[in-house]
Amino acid sequence: PRTTERRSACYNFSNSAQCNWNGGSWPYETSKVGTALINLLQTYGPQSAADVTTFDRLLTTYAVAHTRSHADGISPPHVDEDLHPDDGYWITRRKLHGIPPWPGTGGLGSARHPLSARGTHYFHSTFNDLVLSGLVGLRAHAKYFEVYPLSLATSFCATRLRLRAVDVSLVWDSDGSAYTHGPGLHVWLGGRHVGSARGVSVLEVAPGLLPPRLHVSYDGERLVAIGRGEAGVVPIGPRFEEE
Repeated sequence: PRTTERRSACYNFSNSAQCNWNGGSWPYETSKVGTALINLLQTYGPQSAADVTTFDRLLTTYAVAHTRSHADGISPPHVDEDLHPDDGYWITRRKLHGIPPWPGTGGLGSARHPLSARGTHYFHSTFNDLVLSGLVGLRAHAKYFEVYPLSLATSFCATRLRLRAVDVSLVWDSDGSAYTHGPGLHVWLGGRHVGSARGVSVLEVAPGLLPPRLHVSYDGERLVAIGRGEAGVVPIGPRFEEE
């Protein structure tokens, strides 16, 4: 997402200063947009203007932005201050080093300057949180935790996620071919497999199976698949009641 609309008079990249809010894409602001989208979809369900495919596109684009490969031809992880929303390069990095199209703007003075490798550790996005709370879909509640993946992936694995003093591990495998646990969304608590549920078909969203939506008690004694809320999906179990 841009910090300024393209139609705005403030949308320009002519300023040689490193930090500008004139249209560039800032990781932390993108994180806030992603978090808001997760909360919207997991709380209120699909909207006419946004659904799981919207989040999938945002997260995929954001993941690509966390490298220098798409713009600079090299692949190490890289997070800087602001990204050019059209050309895909890190604006502040090029200005910092005086790299075209910003020659003569470098302010390092030396390759050994403390800021020379800033993008290798400039961690001001919440990308990991978007993956765990959005793609994996882990959400904590008072009596249970919820797994509501906003993902079009055919498989994923997230292990040893510490939640309420318990290690939670999750494996989604739409057809059972990616891992050795069989098809569906599997849940482990403290290393103990507590249950699984098969994927659901939501043709309005994607041609394949989507991960189910689960409610799981913290002791692992109850696991309920409640449906995803998209059109055509019928809940197959009761919701947990908060007290």
